[in-house]
Amino acid sequence: MGRARRAVISLALGLAMALSGCSTAGTSAVDTEGLPGVWTGSGGGRVEFHADGRFSMTGIPAESIAFTWSEPRNGATRVSGAGTWERHDVYEDTLLLMIDAGGSFPTDEEIASLMVAEDGPPQVLFFSTNVDKPYGYEIRKSS
Repeated sequence: MGRARRAVISLALGLAMALSGCSTAGTSAVDTEGLPGVWTGSGGGRVEFHADGRFSMTGIPAESIAFTWSEPRNGATRVSGAGTWERHDVYEDTLLLMIDAGGSFPTDEEIASLMVAEDGPPQVLFFSTNVDKPYGYEIRKSS
């Protein structure tokens, strides 16, 4: 996915959060230095973040990702994939996952967002899909 497309999608996500009245006051910025490693959630979900800005994930509940442009392959209820991560330019408590085509994702047009659920240390992150629901699927650093 091109840098311009990521910027447009990032801006759209930011505007949606601002217009929805979603407040993340009181949370800290995503600790990108503490991010590399394996993070796990309930039911076997796993995300591995690498210091070079790459990530891979397996076993993440499909409803934890707001599919905008496609649907998970084969109607999967748990998804896997890989891509790149970066902290949101405006909302520092939000981490964007730009998902590559492959695994459960038929295209490279999906972006998932993670937000800080607990400041930590260590931080607890959650997949954010619904501005009316305070938290989504949580992951914690395990190694």
